[in-house]
Amino acid sequence: MYHTMIGEYAVTNYIQLPAWEINHPGGKFYTFICDTETLLRIAYVSMEERNKTGVQRPLSERRCKEVAKFINSIDAVIANNIILNLPEETEYIPPNTESLTGILKFPDRENSAWVVDGQHRLFGFNYTEKRLNLLCTGFINIGIESQAKIFITINNEQKGINPSVIYDLLPLIKDADFKEKRTHSLVKQLNQDPESPWYNEIKMLGIGKGLVSQAAFARNIEILIDSNGGVLSPYNENLQYAILVNYFNAFKAVFSEEWGSSKYVLTKAVGLSAMCGIFPKVHSLCSKDFTVENIIKQIFNLQKFDFSSANLGKSTNKVAIQKITADLNKMLPEISDTSDIKI
Repeated sequence: MYHTMIGEYAVTNYIQLPAWEINHPGGKFYTFICDTETLLRIAYVSMEERNKTGVQRPLSERRCKEVAKFINSIDAVIANNIILNLPEETEYIPPNTESLTGILKFPDRENSAWVVDGQHRLFGFNYTEKRLNLLCTGFINIGIESQAKIFITINNEQKGINPSVIYDLLPLIKDADFKEKRTHSLVKQLNQDPESPWYNEIKMLGIGKGLVSQAAFARNIEILIDSNGGVLSPYNENLQYAILVNYFNAFKAVFSEEWGSSKYVLTKAVGLSAMCGIFPKVHSLCSKDFTVENIIKQIFNLQKFDFSSANLGKSTNKVAIQKITADLNKMLPEISDTSDIKI
């Protein structure tokens, strides 16, 4: 309970936190740090109230659970602030000469702070035992129009960062484990996805049933996603995976007889290295149209190539694989150009 009764009057308990007052042309707000247990107690966003008092998107249980999964990971960092509309009883006490921060005092009452932005980040904590301190921005009793303006600005109007700046920073923000983690995730998806031509055919532990080992896959995929020149590095993981699935499905369609057959090396380590080796040129040929149909169009001439074990069974060293890759590249068409990405 957050109210006590003295005679006929209800006494509200208050939360008091160090805070900074910030004045911008569009209004005044306060920044502070609050623990998730407290935030979950006072914050709210509901379908019933959304159309009356707020502009937030409907709360998605699926999205909250996805956030919870991230929160539970060893790499969890939630640096984005939670934006709240605090009730009118909220008071800011300016700092004195001995303090750098003031005090933000607001009611410790259920459903008293409307979440303007960051609802899934916050309510994801309902699906995990972990608790963290979160950076918050608080407005005091702002109206629906002001909430809408803030929400739209955050979600729609912020200018994107120049891609060149992002690429320049990639070596800094992607730590030594990044490629290994991303590669493992992509290979694992290729092995577990029923839509993947490699479904249940990758030996994740290097032994047992399967066409090719996880290690062989990792060596090739890491080159493609490497932030220093890898053709797949500009894309997020979902796009990387979608492009790879379509690419290998195109090969499976063109080489239906060879795919998965022990009589051919296409789906052995040699063939995998060759397919990944020519991927940069095929990527350029596709000109952002990465549909299976368009990839097939680009690699169709390769069906003349002899991937039989009788022909390439001994081509397992690096020099032999480089020659196979070079020969395949020569058989590909000239570079073309289109505009929009298609999956």
